[in-house]
Amino acid sequence: MEPSSDQTAAVDPAPRQQGWFMRLPLWLRIAGPVVLLVLVLGGTAAVVVASQPKDPLAEARALCLSGMRLELEQRGAAAREMPLFSEVERVTDDEYRTQGSVSYRDDDGSEQRVQVRCIVRVEDGVMRVAGIRFSS
Repeated sequence: MEPSSDQTAAVDPAPRQQGWFMRLPLWLRIAGPVVLLVLVLGGTAAVVVASQPKDPLAEARALCLSGMRLELEQRGAAAREMPLFSEVERVTDDEYRTQGSVSYRDDDGSEQRVQVRCIVRVEDGVMRVAGIRFSS
């Protein structure tokens, strides 16, 4: 039995359930993927930069400077002027040497200036300060 034209009523379809993404505000649906893309690209770039091999001469110089500062602090002296080494020499494949001068203030307040020689060795793939020598 067919309903008559008087009895046909517009039947509304059941409301469609929206997913969680569609319930988010429009600005968040646009900005979210963009921010995620920027974070992924930035993280990838950071990993690439961090995995680049370091310059062994610059690393040897930095180790010597921090070693000298530590050595002076252990002696109770405050470094005033750290040396600007002109050159770090590669003595062998596993050894680097550099020298310069440093000025520091003693416990009694007097200013001292000494020559410094530093040797860095590579042991088990890690660079370490092998020796720091201060001389007048």
